[in-house]
Amino acid sequence: MRSATVAQLAEIGVIPVIRVDSEELALKISEAILAGGARTVEITFSVPGAPKVISALRHRFSELIVGAGTVLDEPGVRAAIDAGAQYIVSPGLSPGVVHAAHRFGLPVMPGVMTPTEAVQALELGADVLKLFPASALGPGYLKALRAPLPQAVWCPTGGVDLDNLEGWVSSGADMVGVGSPLLRDVATSGDMAALTARTRRFVEEWARLRARRAR
Repeated sequence: MRSATVAQLAEIGVIPVIRVDSEELALKISEAILAGGARTVEITFSVPGAPKVISALRHRFSELIVGAGTVLDEPGVRAAIDAGAQYIVSPGLSPGVVHAAHRFGLPVMPGVMTPTEAVQALELGADVLKLFPASALGPGYLKALRAPLPQAVWCPTGGVDLDNLEGWVSSGADMVGVGSPLLRDVATSGDMAALTARTRRFVEEWARLRARRAR
């Protein structure tokens, strides 16, 4: 089950990260992103009522893979699982989070920044390594990490945008987490049509770049 979900995420490629200040807005944004061709969303636990948002999305959109992000501890993992989350994402490396997710059969994506953290995460059995914050490191850093750790599945997150997406793909990103460069000012502007259009551009550009890398 874990490996199948990871394979799906790698095939999808773009993971929109939703971090806003209300349940209602998180749901509206999720619907706009889905309309733009996204097939997964990560609802961060910094969203008020995040488990309710996850549960609502699982019931409304059976085709959508819903992850829980910013999960910091074992109770958070359990709350995410009870809500129907299909994968767990954390900003840092917590053995308790990894073990709790695996106990219930869910893949987990802990945040790592250094080679030591990456190796520790692999030793814990992490399914995907979230390179975070990606903007502080750059695609060249990922390429350097991949050389000694070719077995790892990588998801750079934080500052990934359309201008640098090519660099991340060419450096070996298996998927990317995209937050503020995708959402931009939608929380204040309410322009869901623009968000849908941006999502479509991200999805199409990822597909184009991955197809080119495969040749």
